[in-house]
Amino acid sequence: MPKVEDFKDLNIRWVNHPKYKSDKPIENELIEVIVQKLEMILYTNSDEILGNPDIGINLEYWLWKTSISNDMLKNKIIKQINRYIPELNIIGYEIELKIFEGDYRDILELNFVVHGYNIYYVFQ
Repeated sequence: MPKVEDFKDLNIRWVNHPKYKSDKPIENELIEVIVQKLEMILYTNSDEILGNPDIGINLEYWLWKTSISNDMLKNKIIKQINRYIPELNIIGYEIELKIFEGDYRDILELNFVVHGYNIYYVFQ
């Protein structure tokens, strides 16, 4: 079984990323790596990553659907976490999501609680 210390950085931030620092392109703090990985799976559509077509949740697609349940979307997110962020299962996390009907597409509020940190996303 992997240890928390065995985590690996999945994403090296690119120059235009708002948190990019030229003297620190690779994160080595566990929570920062987890946030990067969460952003990677949440903002990526499957088939966008060459060599790894399974990564990504396709949130754009699902939020344009007229009827997606909270449970179905939550299960998709948990499946991605289990595969690409296994250290979250070691340290533990909570996930809460709410889907609201929007004017053109659904709005998703997503809240993760990881190791005492609240990580909050809104997709609209």
